[in-house]
Amino acid sequence: MCIEPLVVLLLSGATGSATTDDFERAVAPLLESRCLACHSAATAKGGLSLESRAEALRGGKSGEAAFVAGDPDASALIAAIEPRVTADGARKARMPKSGAPLAAGEVALLRDWIAAGAPWPDERRLVDRSADAAFAARCDWWSLKPIAAVEAPSSASLPALSAAQLALGIEPPRNELDLFVRAKLVEAGLEPSPPADPRTLIRRVTWDLSGLPPAPEEVAAFVADAALDHDGAWSRLVDRLLESPRYGERFARHWLDLVHFGETHGFDKDKPRRHAWPYRDWVIESLNADLPYADFVARQLAADVVAPEDPAAVRALGFLAAGPWDYVGHVELREGTVDKAITRLLDRDDVVTNVMSTFASTTVHCARCHDHKFDAIGQRDYYALQAVFAGVERADREYDTDPAVAARRTQLLAERAAFEPEAAHGRSRESLGWHGEIAAAADTTQWVAVDLGSAQTLDEVALVPAHESYGGWPGPGFGFPARFVVEASERGDFSDARRLHDATAADVANPGDTPLLLDARGAPLRAVRVTAMKLWQRTGDFAFALGELACFADGRNVAAGAAVIASSSIEAPPRWAAANLTDGSTWHGAIDLAVGDAVRDAASGDATWRDRITARARLDAALAELPPLQRVYAATARFKPEGAFTPSATPREIHVLARGDVKAPLALAEPGALRCVAPLAAAFDLPADAPESARRAALAAWLIDPRQPLTWRSIVNRVWQWHFGRGLVDTPNDFGHMGAAPSHPELLDWLTRWFLQQGGSLKALHRLIVTSATYRQQSQGDAKARAADGTNRLLARMGRTRLDAEQLRDGLLSMAGRLELVGPDGARGGPSQQHFVFKDDHSPIYDYANFAVDDPAARRRAIDRFTVRSVPDPWLDSLDCPDASLLAPKRNVTITALQALALLNNPFVIRQCEHLAARLELERPGDVAAQIERLFELALGRRPAANESAALADHAATHGLAAACRVVVNLDEFLFVD
Repeated sequence: MCIEPLVVLLLSGATGSATTDDFERAVAPLLESRCLACHSAATAKGGLSLESRAEALRGGKSGEAAFVAGDPDASALIAAIEPRVTADGARKARMPKSGAPLAAGEVALLRDWIAAGAPWPDERRLVDRSADAAFAARCDWWSLKPIAAVEAPSSASLPALSAAQLALGIEPPRNELDLFVRAKLVEAGLEPSPPADPRTLIRRVTWDLSGLPPAPEEVAAFVADAALDHDGAWSRLVDRLLESPRYGERFARHWLDLVHFGETHGFDKDKPRRHAWPYRDWVIESLNADLPYADFVARQLAADVVAPEDPAAVRALGFLAAGPWDYVGHVELREGTVDKAITRLLDRDDVVTNVMSTFASTTVHCARCHDHKFDAIGQRDYYALQAVFAGVERADREYDTDPAVAARRTQLLAERAAFEPEAAHGRSRESLGWHGEIAAAADTTQWVAVDLGSAQTLDEVALVPAHESYGGWPGPGFGFPARFVVEASERGDFSDARRLHDATAADVANPGDTPLLLDARGAPLRAVRVTAMKLWQRTGDFAFALGELACFADGRNVAAGAAVIASSSIEAPPRWAAANLTDGSTWHGAIDLAVGDAVRDAASGDATWRDRITARARLDAALAELPPLQRVYAATARFKPEGAFTPSATPREIHVLARGDVKAPLALAEPGALRCVAPLAAAFDLPADAPESARRAALAAWLIDPRQPLTWRSIVNRVWQWHFGRGLVDTPNDFGHMGAAPSHPELLDWLTRWFLQQGGSLKALHRLIVTSATYRQQSQGDAKARAADGTNRLLARMGRTRLDAEQLRDGLLSMAGRLELVGPDGARGGPSQQHFVFKDDHSPIYDYANFAVDDPAARRRAIDRFTVRSVPDPWLDSLDCPDASLLAPKRNVTITALQALALLNNPFVIRQCEHLAARLELERPGDVAAQIERLFELALGRRPAANESAALADHAATHGLAAACRVVVNLDEFLFVD
């Protein structure tokens, strides 16, 4: 807003003792950050610009100057910014109109400057830096500050446990974590709860760390062990659970929620991803192996760079491809359209959102259309992150599992690279060869011939297969006929035809890229003809194609440039044309026309064409002997094209977009990260010719830097949430200004530093938490704590949690004795199990209703099921299993009538209860009371009371034992963990 009224005064020059340096050091930054947002030449509210001395003296619309050198009291600038008593008796300043008023020291600074003569060089123009000032202010936020070196409260600083507390069995602090929690409780006038009983504790920690119920034998053994050595028994139990393969399966479920992992594309054509599962298995294996968290993060962004010694680590790149993907936009939309550009923008947005929400708990995606409205994240930061991923798409990526095999394959591929046209000749082969018309039947006869113009003494004839690497075709051997004959003619009209090769007796195997070399025996020949009697099958039709037909006489390809005639020809240059058959260009390189006594490659000049063919065939054979490559759906720069979905040779250009509009590109974005994390450089110092993978590696290094406050606080908060139901920060994906503040900020920083000191060991962090007295508390709490802290933010008790959908499913299978933890081959993991009937279609159909609940696929853990985005599993969905298209840092927990119906009447529940009843009858034959007792031990970890046993026995007598099982699995005591 303008400063009105302004005092009209002419200034004759600067006076006083202030210097230009004083102006540059203090006054100019203040004016630029607090005044020029409204009073620059571009905005000039009230007609006033403060960009230069002359404009300030010219004043606003009234023509009055902004200040009077030497007289601050006569200066309108001071009058506008100094607080004055208003009509309502309050003291307020008129300016600035928005934001906080200037501090008293800032007003005094401007007063002193004017009193000293207001020195301001005539040529000096100010720049609006209000945005920079606001950005700096937003950077002053708890999550962006360095991780503090916090000391845990001393035991001596806490009041000793009273006799009453000791009588209740309240434990003293067991580790530093407890000291922080107890200190907060003392501040609030609350006290901790006693520890839960051994049966409750083993049930709690087993469900928590494995996602499965403890077996009755495990409960009995722990109770007996705890009676002799309580602390030792608890430590041994925790260690056993952390070392179990079930631990990785359980916490991988949390992680896959977080990264919105799914095995279909989503959107309207929700096609399956048959090779997404290796990423899931990698997460499980990494958690079980306790891969340091820095490596866990870095490999999911750049495994191909940071773990080259482990070829199977590329499975981790499935993280970047975990989210939904628009098949129509990528595959079917034409290149160069606005919609195609929007598709790619939104696809990269999903990747950036996943990376920064998962690892850094930031809402970077809010800056796609404008600077973040609340946090210190600018549009340029957002598009710098998009530029990191401008060189990759989502597709199947091949990998080896054995490092020795991978090394051998790398060596062979490097040797073969010399024979690839792009590598050997520095240019791609756009000329693919000759292609006959598409035929509806395989037994269609087609032919193509080369006329040399005159008879030549031929030594050899070569038929070079076409290599169609576009449009999703398999590349080598495209169109090579299954049955054919090669004839030669001295006259040229084939009235004297003689056969050089007869392949009509049986189908010929596809030769790949290996040419067929035929001995011409030095005969004088003018024309060569190839006649196909059985064509190559494309998909539902048939074709005949050749890449090159070469005729060698005295070491020269005399067919180069020769006339080509054919029964038909698809003329679609530069790729397909009759002339391409004799243009001297092959997949193996160009054939030199004037070398003399040797047919040499035009690029290398040192290997004969035959030598290259032989070497290529040898390498191809060696590669074929290696074990087949595995595939993972992941981020990759090289993939088999499909429709309009093709790889880019170099990373695509990324521009900052005005209001996120692809039609309004602004400055080119360079790969980088967030400027608000002060200790770390946001710009990546990468050479211009760096591979795209270097961008991802640079972001990984930025995220895992030990000085990075966001990444390390984020994972510590998540692990806390996974154990207590809510994090120390209750908005796990938003550590910004609109997120929640930490309930225990000192504890969060102490835990973060401790985690770093442990080398980022997640198992160590789990162990610290679950061995604390805080975790071992009862869940009931006392009336005072419930009244003062109803949501239990201060942790005066343990939170009561409901089993999630997967725990319920796996728990039912486990109790029924039907759970299979490994596949038929004895290994865990592998391709996901379909719990639906699948029908491939234009838009695939996923039918859960007709899937047999006793199908062997239904016996594996829920972590191994095939996750569909558009059609979620109805039973799991009713139990709050999250939508795989959305990031789910924290699951919803609802209690609905639909859940009760699902737990009573769903065919899966009914069938598992029947299996459970059969197990009880097998283990406790003929004794209903013993069966009910075993049922309680399996489901609840305890024996039934007399009245419970009697009631269930009566129910079983009337409705059957399976019905009694359904009653127990619907009890709150089963569904909730204390």
